[in-house]
Amino acid sequence: MMGATTATTLSGPGRQPGPPRPALLSRGAVSNTLMAGPMVVLMLAGYVLPGLLMLSVSLGGALGSWPFQSPMEIDQYRKIFSSSYFWGVMGFTLLVSVGVALLNAFLAYPVALFLARSRSRWNGVCFLITFTPLAVGMNMLTMGWLVMLGKNGVLNALIQGLGLSQEPLPLIYGIGAVVAGLAHISFTFMVLPLESVLRGVNPALELASRSLGASRWRTFLTVTLPLSWEGLAAGMLIVFMQSCGAFVIPLLLGGSSTIMLPVSIWEQMTVANDRASGAALAMMLTFVALVALALQLRYFNVLKEPNKT
Repeated sequence: MMGATTATTLSGPGRQPGPPRPALLSRGAVSNTLMAGPMVVLMLAGYVLPGLLMLSVSLGGALGSWPFQSPMEIDQYRKIFSSSYFWGVMGFTLLVSVGVALLNAFLAYPVALFLARSRSRWNGVCFLITFTPLAVGMNMLTMGWLVMLGKNGVLNALIQGLGLSQEPLPLIYGIGAVVAGLAHISFTFMVLPLESVLRGVNPALELASRSLGASRWRTFLTVTLPLSWEGLAAGMLIVFMQSCGAFVIPLLLGGSSTIMLPVSIWEQMTVANDRASGAALAMMLTFVALVALALQLRYFNVLKEPNKT
C-alpha cells in the first residue's frame, strides 16, 4: 500500500505513467553495426587512409610518413593549374572517358534488352560472352588487342588478304586502339545495371503504347528509354570512372601521342621521380571521380526514394 501510494503521489493526480524509454541500442542496430563494421574498416584502411597520405604528399609531406606532419604548401597545385600540358592531358582523359561511356551505352543497350526480355536458348551464351572480359582480365585482354591490331596482327592480315591495302595499317598506338580496349574491358559493367533495370520495366507499358498507335521506335523513346534511364546513367558512370583510372590499356595501346592522366601520374612518380606532382595529379583525378559520383547521386540515384506527393 505504501509503495502504491508513493508511486501515485510521484506521478501526480490523474496522470498516467509514460511509455518506457527505448533502449539506446536495439538488437537490430547492434546487428547492423556488426555487419557494417568490416566494410567500414575496409573503406578506412583501403581508401580513406591512402587518400590522406596521397593528399599529404601532394602538399609537401614526406612519402611514408604520417599525414600532415610537415608544413603544408600548395606549390604543386599552382604548377599544375598553370601548365597547359596538364589541361591537355586532363581534357584528353575526359574526352576519351566520355566517348567510351557513350560507345558502350550504344553497344550495350541492345544486349541488355535482349538479356532482360528474351527467353531464347541463346540467352546463356550471350551471358557467357558478356562476362568474358571479367573472367579473362585486363592484362590478357590488352595482350589480345596487341595481337589483333599489330602490324602483323589479325586485322592487318585480313585487310591485306582482301586486297584493301598493300601496307600494314597503323591500327595500334592511337586513340582508336585505346577506345576499343577500354570499351571492351568495361562492356560488362555497362550491361549489368542496364539489364537489371530493364528487367524491372513492365512490358505491359510498352504494349499499351503500341496499342495506342505508337511505333516501336517511338515506344522505345517515350517509354522504355525513360524508364531505364537510371540504369543507363549508372552504367555510364561506372564506365566513365573506369576509363578515367585505366592505366594498362592507355600505356600499352596508346603510345606516346595519347597520354592519359593515370599514365602521366606514373611518369611523374617513376620516370621524373617527382612524387609531389604525381600525388597532386592523383588528387585531381580523385576530385574528377568524386564530382562525377556526386552528379550521379544527385540526378540519377536508383536508391533514392521517389518524391511523395
